[in-house]
Amino acid sequence: MNNKSWKIFRGTPEQPHEGIQRLPDPPSWRKFDKKERGKTYQTRPEEIDLVNAALYLRRPLLVTGKPGTGKTSLAYAVAQELQLGKVLRWNITTRSHLQQGLYSYDAIGRLQDAQGRGKDNLAEIGKYIQLSPLGTALLPSTYPRVLLIDEIDKSDIDLPNDLLTIFEEGEF
Repeated sequence: MNNKSWKIFRGTPEQPHEGIQRLPDPPSWRKFDKKERGKTYQTRPEEIDLVNAALYLRRPLLVTGKPGTGKTSLAYAVAQELQLGKVLRWNITTRSHLQQGLYSYDAIGRLQDAQGRGKDNLAEIGKYIQLSPLGTALLPSTYPRVLLIDEIDKSDIDLPNDLLTIFEEGEF
């Protein structure tokens, strides 16, 4: 192997090598440190105004834009600066529906536990419910949470309308 070449992958799977060991550390801007995410985001004045308006009005902020324009980074920057905790993230697919964003219910686990005990375990139903990002964001708290709903444009046509209802009511 030519050690002077910058190439690590050579396209020769029949000749395995240890070139990966020469891979340098990633550039500082490419690290996946979730604690650092959003710290270097350069917020525009109009974004600052919109975020503050949403905070004062206690309303969600819908951020739209082309890929790579910083929508996700803005969410992390707000959470970082205001110390609002971990960003709650819900990645939408074409099959996503509202209930997935709110909670999951382990009916099979509950049934198996009930059969094992020989009695109904309705009083312990909370053990079988796990809040999803949207459900967690709607929990009563002193301060808001940052909820990032990513790729909503890929959803079924009903999901945005269902979300509007949830946001209007603030509960489910």
